[in-house]
Amino acid sequence: MHRPALVRFAFGVGVLMVMILTLTACGSGSAQEEVKARPLPLYPTDNALRPGEYHSVKFKPLLSFQVSKPWSITAAQLSDFIELGYEGETGFISVANVEEVFKPGTMNVVDAPKDLVGWLQQHPYLKTSKPEPITLGGVRGEQLEVLVDHLPKDPNGYCGSDCLDIAPLSNDEAFFKEVNKRRVFVLEDVKGDTVMIWFAGPPDTFDKFAPEARKVVESVKWEGS
Repeated sequence: MHRPALVRFAFGVGVLMVMILTLTACGSGSAQEEVKARPLPLYPTDNALRPGEYHSVKFKPLLSFQVSKPWSITAAQLSDFIELGYEGETGFISVANVEEVFKPGTMNVVDAPKDLVGWLQQHPYLKTSKPEPITLGGVRGEQLEVLVDHLPKDPNGYCGSDCLDIAPLSNDEAFFKEVNKRRVFVLEDVKGDTVMIWFAGPPDTFDKFAPEARKVVESVKWEGS
């Protein structure tokens, strides 16, 4: 092969290799992005979520978080509510955009207070620990233990006779079961919204479950923050 032809051939091969490497890198990056942030299923499923990062679809403000097995979706995703379950009934993580609350001891709905942590502390049917500062996804808030101290003498709430109604949702409600232990995280300004996150479970499994739940909560990120 003549030298000019050899040079042209080598140059052509070099260009082709660069193109192949570029396309491979782009494709790999896209695949990684797809795996990194999957859409969170809208409805409950018997199958555990694959390990990785998920982003909300209906829930606002948009958020993402990371899970490992054996977390699963245990309630329909709403514009103001997400629920994840861990190994069946071991424990749950709930995320709620709280715009309204139930007036304690009644089913009357009122606007959520600006100081939701203070409202929890002063609630006549709840027992709380001292709030501690927390930052989730760059947003500052407070965390505290919240237990149902006792129920109204004549419980007539939507959730039943063994739980306490806390906040109405778009087509459901947030409630605290009397028996469960619970840690609550309150973020009062997530793009102007008040978001409450809590994980809860039976006392006999809570201490084992809590570290796994905290990993998920601490991985929360807010879109644009």
